Amino acid sequence: MEGWGPVEGWCQVEDLVRWAFAHAPVVMANEAHNGLARCIRTREVGVRMIQAAHEAGVRRLAMEALPHRRGEPQGPILAMPPGREGYLTQPDMQRLIGAALDLGWTLWAYEAVFDVTPDTDQEHLWVYRCEAEGPFELDREEIETGAWFAADAVTKWMQERPKEFAGAFRIIWKRIVSGRAELTK
Repeated sequence: MEGWGPVEGWCQVEDLVRWAFAHAPVVMANEAHNGLARCIRTREVGVRMIQAAHEAGVRRLAMEALPHRRGEPQGPILAMPPGREGYLTQPDMQRLIGAALDLGWTLWAYEAVFDVTPDTDQEHLWVYRCEAEGPFELDREEIETGAWFAADAVTKWMQERPKEFAGAFRIIWKRIVSGRAELTK
């Protein structure tokens, strides 16, 4: 775009994406928008991010803009979703999604999205499910300890000692256990 160029001292988005995937299995990016108003340049950068992520071995793109009906799987979506209105009708969004599909990626809708409330500790929450063989290395700055628990053990623990869990986690767990947040592969 005319008038836009590299900012001195900043790295290219491709370098940032390569660095990110060298350090973490999941990388999230979000664009600033106001309703349907958006910055087209951001989506053009998104296409570059997809290309760099592909080179790093990524093959899945999860997006909150993708439609999802309760009870139906969140993916894989293998073709351009029909856009009758909203983000999916925007040509720059179609280019971004098309870039992933053209590389053979699968698309995934967010599995569960929770409204920001005092009960969620004013946090934006999304729930994803993924499978991995491990081994896992926890980020000790973010996670003090890690362990695997059966779902019924977590439910019992939470019933007996709810204060040991963050408010946001209690809300998420309640919805998952009640089946209101369908978690599929």
